[in-house]
Amino acid sequence: MIIPLKKQTLKELSETYQCSIRTIQRHIKKAPKSVLIEPEFTPINIIMDVTFFSRKFGVMVFMNSLTDTVIYHQIVKTEKAVYYKIAINKLREKGYKIQSITCDGKRGLLKDLFDTPIQLCHFHQVAMVIRKLTRNPKSEAGKELKNLVKTLKNSTKNTFYRHLNEWYQKHKNYLLERSEKAEQNGRKPFKHKQLRSAYFSLKRHENVLFTFEKYPELKIEKTTNRLEGLFKELKKKLAVHSGLKTKNKILFIQDFLNKKSCYSVKENTK
Repeated sequence: MIIPLKKQTLKELSETYQCSIRTIQRHIKKAPKSVLIEPEFTPINIIMDVTFFSRKFGVMVFMNSLTDTVIYHQIVKTEKAVYYKIAINKLREKGYKIQSITCDGKRGLLKDLFDTPIQLCHFHQVAMVIRKLTRNPKSEAGKELKNLVKTLKNSTKNTFYRHLNEWYQKHKNYLLERSEKAEQNGRKPFKHKQLRSAYFSLKRHENVLFTFEKYPELKIEKTTNRLEGLFKELKKKLAVHSGLKTKNKILFIQDFLNKKSCYSVKENTK
């Protein structure tokens, strides 16, 4: 019998096999789940991030950019720096040599990983700056900084920060302008807070934006794009099963990521 390819929803499966939805659910719960068998020690370059599926939960994923495979994943309710730290420590305890970490620059995380080369994702940095400037900045300084930050992914460190310094020297007086009205503490606030924040974001991350240049032999990824592609694939496949309960969604996500791992995968029949 040739079964037509559909979305494979519970309703469609029950119609195809001529049984109730409860029967289909019972068989799915009994089906063997894939589990991970940890490999022998290997050096890894981590790309890490979290993606959310609802307000209830998301999944934190670590990918090895050298092999395009998942090395760690965990279901989380919120995105906190402490979750990343715990996961990194677990990998280290298992004997992994973490050569580098590419991430989106979460507060409280970068400074605590000083013993590992850290690369801040260029696309996240660009997004940070544009959020502060808006997509249509009104000032000349804002327009020029927006155009400059868009060159980040194709620039070298020396070229980018030379141009950033030239921009600052040109607009320094504008950045220093203060409001005429004083605040409660008696100080007059800066007029262009968002523009200043965008500029200082680039200055603050100077030491982590071009780590890949400093360690060319490690082949460090300068963006988290590979992981974003994995998230997109996962959500596309999960969307086919839109009627799943949260518990079953989590099982689907875990099984998907296990099969994308660098580990050997075996079927758990327990």
